[in-house]
Amino acid sequence: MIAALSAAAKDTAAQDMVRTAAAPAVALPGRVGQLSTISGEVGFRGPGGTTWSDAEVNDPIASGVSLRTNPLARAVVRFGPDTVVLGDSTEIAIINLNNRLAEIGVSRGRIGLDTSKLTQDEALQIDLSHGGVWLLQPGRYDINAGSGDQPPWVAAFTGSARFIGSGTGIAIEAGHRVLLGGSITTEAADEDEFSVWCKARAIDATRLAAAYFVSPEMTGIAALDDAGSWKPDPNYGELWLPDGLPADWAPYRYGHWRWVAPWGWSWIDDRSWGFAPSHYGRWAFLDRRWSWVPGAYMAHPVYAPAVVAFLGTPGVGLSYAEGSGPAVAWFPLAPGEVYWPSDTNDLDYIRKLNAPDIPDLGIIRLRANDEPPTEIVNGHFANRQFASVVPRPVFVAGQAIGPSLIDIPRERLLDAPTVLGSPQIGPPAPPTPARVVAAAGGHSSTAHFADHMLENANWAKVVRAAAIRSRNYQRGARMRAAHLLIPAYAAAPRSRHEIILRVAHASHIPASGEARKKVVR
Repeated sequence: MIAALSAAAKDTAAQDMVRTAAAPAVALPGRVGQLSTISGEVGFRGPGGTTWSDAEVNDPIASGVSLRTNPLARAVVRFGPDTVVLGDSTEIAIINLNNRLAEIGVSRGRIGLDTSKLTQDEALQIDLSHGGVWLLQPGRYDINAGSGDQPPWVAAFTGSARFIGSGTGIAIEAGHRVLLGGSITTEAADEDEFSVWCKARAIDATRLAAAYFVSPEMTGIAALDDAGSWKPDPNYGELWLPDGLPADWAPYRYGHWRWVAPWGWSWIDDRSWGFAPSHYGRWAFLDRRWSWVPGAYMAHPVYAPAVVAFLGTPGVGLSYAEGSGPAVAWFPLAPGEVYWPSDTNDLDYIRKLNAPDIPDLGIIRLRANDEPPTEIVNGHFANRQFASVVPRPVFVAGQAIGPSLIDIPRERLLDAPTVLGSPQIGPPAPPTPARVVAAAGGHSSTAHFADHMLENANWAKVVRAAAIRSRNYQRGARMRAAHLLIPAYAAAPRSRHEIILRVAHASHIPASGEARKKVVR
């Protein structure tokens, strides 16, 4: 009883927090890629970052992200149905990524690309030190940035491209490779071990059952067919049911959290299929098992760092009996529940983010105090009883969640304040020098992408512009609409209180016959 009163007092103390200015109307990136495969040592640097860390499967790849591979290492990145493969000793930077443009800088090494769709309104551009490559048609491409004894080259196995550099435009036709040295040479594009490896990892969306129910532009759906099955539901439409899960499995429980700008805390799932179900749609607990509900079809679905809500005091966490410090608790949002990010008031962005899952987008609006509507703040939240809870140090350090779970009484989970979008806990301390050097393969932790290109002023200008765009994404976030929710089953009626808290802190693709066999009817 004393512990319960203490917990309630700590949560209620949030009412004394000072209000700050409203969140700006900033639209966060909607199109995001996935690091789907890692072989060997691969480094990751987030937008605006100055240090490298170890890359992980299911890392989100957006504008401003850089990746590099060590010798003998490779990595595969998915952008919806498109695939980019990094060869060994390769470094790339995502200069720009949105629904109309994908611009990738390659400072060293070799990449393979497979793109299945390029409309007149879309562009895929690869920047090299000597100029830029524009892919003109869907196809399969191989691009080498060159080295001291090897000129850069561009090969088109299928499709066509154009290279522009030093005032010269060169066409690259299907079946040809163009060497971009002192003199331009065109030769046959011959396959080798790397290009064959890349070809085997391309996505054929027409053979995916998932592409029959969700947009092929949704990153991560290629992994769903082999890990579960689809079935219709009269209330929620098409559901995806994962196979082979342990009895205690729940969404957002087996994996870890990672701070990734510009969103902040982002969920990194342990399972290879975990990207799409963690960043799009909702989860429902039906017939004693979890089902992913992707929602209505949307041609360009918008990425979320984790479709969850948190419990406890914003910026602190959830107090619990016998705890030496606060915990962090979260649960998956259910169908019909609004996901409201904590660091933007851009209503157009928030509505697009929720469009597949919320039938009436008119409920997404701002009150006079720039806060979400009360009916969203004080929602029912069907899955809060399935919350995952760990000590705050485990959360902040990005450690595995499963081994560190804490048992919390059900009533505590039902009564705790709900924090929309983010726990409002700041990022972890920078990685130690030893970790940074290891992730970078022995290179200096402060070596930037542009360091490889200082001899080329145009390239340095491109990289500086990308860095500015990345920094513009990073905004001071705020506390959003935590509330005290009184469960309907409470024996004695109690009033419901709302606490507003702000602080400053850091066209369908038809499935083929083969794909339809994977659909449960």
